[in-house]
Amino acid sequence: MSMPASQFYTEFPAATQSLYMTGADARLAIMDGSCINLDEHRYTVPIGLTVYDEVRNGGKGVDTIIANDGGNAYRISSYAWVPAREGATQLQVDFDTLLCDFTQKVDKEPNTTTT
Repeated sequence: MSMPASQFYTEFPAATQSLYMTGADARLAIMDGSCINLDEHRYTVPIGLTVYDEVRNGGKGVDTIIANDGGNAYRISSYAWVPAREGATQLQVDFDTLLCDFTQKVDKEPNTTTT
């Protein structure tokens, strides 16, 4: 079992409650202080009857790990359907958990000149 990358990167974020960020978006958010990287994980999803079951179950598992880390977002570094047993495959997702706060942007210093 597998699915094309374009479909995976649409289906998997839809299966999670947490905020999905692309690698580029996550790097920018970390650089500007909106997010911090909490931890790296590899999650092997229990074998499902279909790829969609594995994606759905993977989303739930990733959300649980993110919550356990105290985060609210994630970025996927890689994924693959890896051999399991007797010709079966299962989804394996490598991802980083992130804690993001886009409401606390640091403003430039206020204007302190007096007239």
